[in-house]
Amino acid sequence: MSTKLEKLLNLLSDNVWHNADQIASALEIPQDKLQQVITFLAQSDVVQHNPATNQIKINQNWKTLLIDQKETRPEAIALGTIIIPPQQTLVIQCTRITNLTDASLELEIRMDNRIREIVINKVR
Repeated sequence: MSTKLEKLLNLLSDNVWHNADQIASALEIPQDKLQQVITFLAQSDVVQHNPATNQIKINQNWKTLLIDQKETRPEAIALGTIIIPPQQTLVIQCTRITNLTDASLELEIRMDNRIREIVINKVR
């Protein structure tokens, strides 16, 4: 049985903006309770909240943690983080990745037989 928080994160896992009224309805919780949760999650930088439209979406940094639990693969999945220094190039599985910025970039990579996902963050 999924918790309300798990259901919320599952709803947000598609990384698009969602209407808070629809989410409250889907979770079967009062709107004011959802607003408290949204405020907490936004302050914790888990979600982005647009108060003008009352829409939320998952923060990209957290999206990488939401791996679809229904997805099962017999092969191993590799997770890794690589930092590319400014003005440098890296090749992964015949794919050239170049950092043209003046800052180091952090790549979070998820792959099995091929690259599945790359998330890029600026190293602070």
